[in-house]
Amino acid sequence: MRSIANLVGLLQDKYDLFIVTRDRDYQDKAPYPGIVTDEWMPGEGCQLMYLSPGNVNLLHLNWLINQTNADYIYANSLLGYMTRLLLVLNIIRRQILIIAPRGEMHKGALRLKAYKKIPFVYLVKAISKKWIIWHATDLTEIQAIKQFFADSRVQYVPVRFAPDTPKQLTQRTTHIKQEGVAKLVFISRITPKKGLHLLLKLLTKFTPSGQLTVDIYGPNETNSYWQDCLAMIQKLGPTCVVTYQGMIDHDSVSNVLAAYDFFVLPTLGENFGHAIFEAFSVGLPVLISDQTQWRGLQERGAGWDLPLQHEADWLATLQQCVAMNTRTYSRMTVAARHVAEAYMDTVQFEQSYTDLFSTH
Repeated sequence: MRSIANLVGLLQDKYDLFIVTRDRDYQDKAPYPGIVTDEWMPGEGCQLMYLSPGNVNLLHLNWLINQTNADYIYANSLLGYMTRLLLVLNIIRRQILIIAPRGEMHKGALRLKAYKKIPFVYLVKAISKKWIIWHATDLTEIQAIKQFFADSRVQYVPVRFAPDTPKQLTQRTTHIKQEGVAKLVFISRITPKKGLHLLLKLLTKFTPSGQLTVDIYGPNETNSYWQDCLAMIQKLGPTCVVTYQGMIDHDSVSNVLAAYDFFVLPTLGENFGHAIFEAFSVGLPVLISDQTQWRGLQERGAGWDLPLQHEADWLATLQQCVAMNTRTYSRMTVAARHVAEAYMDTVQFEQSYTDLFSTH
C-alpha cells in the first residue's frame, strides 16, 4: 500500500523497519511472482517478509516480534486477520500496538457486514484498549474512533507522502474540456466500499444532455460484486458509456489521470484517499462522497463532495460536468492543484510521525 511506502520513506533514517505481510492477495491460490516466502528480504528502506499461509498464525507472529526485538508494533488495519492475531497476542504481551484503521471505522464502511464488524470492534474495546494507540489521519477519523473508544489514546497524524511522490504526480499541461462532453475516471479497488455500484446505479437513471463516459481502473476483488456492476453497465444508454480498462501500474497513474476531465469516487469511507489526492495534484477536479477528509470542495472550486443519499444532487452535478465549458473548467483545474499544494504546505509530516512512534 502507498500508505506504508510513504511511512517507510519518512522513517527509514530514524528506525530499523521490519514489514511483515502475506505472500498473496486475498483469495489468490499462488504467491506473488518473484518473491521469497518466510525469509527476510531487503526492501526500500526496510526488511520485508512475505508469509506463506501456514505461517500466518499466533506462534509465528510472536516469534517474529521477539526475533526483531520490536519497540513498536504497527498494524495497517483494524479488521484484517493479521491484526486480529496481534490483538490476541497483545493480551499476553501487554505491548503497545499502534493501529491504523484506514477508514474502517467510518460509518459507511462499518455498515458493510456490520453484523461481523461492530461486535468485533466492541470486543477490541473490552480486551485491550489500554494497550492501543490509534493512528488517525484526519479529524473525521478521530471522531469515528472515539465513537467506540471514547477513553482511548488517539494520536492525530496526517498521512505522509513518499519522497518520490512529486515525480509521479506531475501537474499536467493544459487540458481542453469539450463542452457537452465529460470524461470521468474511477481508479480504485473494485469493492463495495469504494461505491462503484452506487455510481452505476445513478447512471442507470441519468440521461445526459450530451455525452458522458466513465473509465474504470483497478483490481476486481469480488467476482459476484463485479458481475452486479456489469449488469448495470449493460443497462446504460448510448449517451452514457462505461468501460473497464483493467489494472493500472502506480507509475502510470499520473499520465492516466491527465487524460480525463473529472475523477469520481462515491466511496463509503476513506481515511485519506491517495487516489483523490493524486487527482488534485495533476489538476483534476473530483466528484466524491462526503465520507473523506476532502470537504468543502464546492467552496474551493475544486470539485464536489456530496452525500451519497442525495441522488438528485449527484445527477445534477453529473449534468453540470457534461455541460461545463473550457473557461469554467480551467478555473477548476487550478483550484484542484491548489488543494494538493495547500495540504503539502501546511502539514508538519515529520514531527507528527515522530510523535506517533515516541508515545508511551
